[in-house]
Amino acid sequence: MDREYRVGLVGCGHIAGSHLRGWNRAHGGKVAGVLDLDRALASGLARKFGVENVYDDLHELLDDCDVVDICTPPQSHAAILTSAIEAGRQPVIEKPVVIDIAEWEVLVDRIRAAELELPVAHHMKFTRSFQKCKQWLDQGRIGRLLRIDWQFMTSRDTDRMLTADTHWSHELPGGRWFETLPHNLYGIHHFCGAMELASVTACRTAEAPRGAPADEVVVVLERAGTVATLHFSANCRLNQRKVTLTGSTGVITIDLLSDLAWLTRAKDSKLGRALGRSLIESGRAVISMSVDRPMYLLDHLRRRSPHVQFIAAADRSFRGVGPPPTPFEEIDYVTRYCHRIGKEIESQLLGCAASTS
Repeated sequence: MDREYRVGLVGCGHIAGSHLRGWNRAHGGKVAGVLDLDRALASGLARKFGVENVYDDLHELLDDCDVVDICTPPQSHAAILTSAIEAGRQPVIEKPVVIDIAEWEVLVDRIRAAELELPVAHHMKFTRSFQKCKQWLDQGRIGRLLRIDWQFMTSRDTDRMLTADTHWSHELPGGRWFETLPHNLYGIHHFCGAMELASVTACRTAEAPRGAPADEVVVVLERAGTVATLHFSANCRLNQRKVTLTGSTGVITIDLLSDLAWLTRAKDSKLGRALGRSLIESGRAVISMSVDRPMYLLDHLRRRSPHVQFIAAADRSFRGVGPPPTPFEEIDYVTRYCHRIGKEIESQLLGCAASTS
């Protein structure tokens, strides 16, 4: 885009404020207005962020804007995205892009025909921990990547999507896990490229909440000697979000909730075993924190959140001074595998129900 462009945001719920904060800092975009089925919610958000217009109709927004930022629940994404493409407007969209693979097949052709980008808000790519991890991998700091272990351990008592009985994520294929699965798949693709789905194991206990009918799920992917496991749990009060990347010569550990990554390359030795390898690794983590935390806190004070940085990357791409924040092959991979995994979870749950009836 060779001029300042106007942005219209659709959907004024939980994540909309992070997007507006990003657009208010973007060099090329100016927020023209917001739209939500709940006009009072939209009006409150507009006042908070100094947005001039509150639209009553999607076509009104499309007529007035160049970029459409879609922050609605994913069940509505396909219809809004289709309208944006037909109007020739540049979309930005929250993940997951769609929940129906048939809708995606149609949208792929339309997006390509219209020669539009499709920035998808995979904001983890813009966290300090992910950026450090990718740099270490590219530098070969842990040798050949052998394994990725990703733990998403949450609790029905504290998880905002599980505590609400009517949250929109409950109606997704596989429930609440389908909402977060794009993060895992985008992350894996970012670190080591496309991996093949090896297996999905979905377990349902007597305590399974409505939003996670399979309250323990393990997904295994593999590629050229590298294995990745994703473990989703609704039964862990520790609220753990952790990624461990094990290589032939080292290990990278990421604490997602703290946005902290540290690298361990201690060689196995009798002395190391005597001192306690876990103790040594803990010391390395403390050293890493002492360097990393001041920068993290500075970003926090400046409100340079990963979402703000994602919007900045999309803005640079629109102005032709940077690459798209989410390459299309990455989006296509994640969308297709989310569908496959979500449907497999549902299939296993149906099988369990049939066997017990």
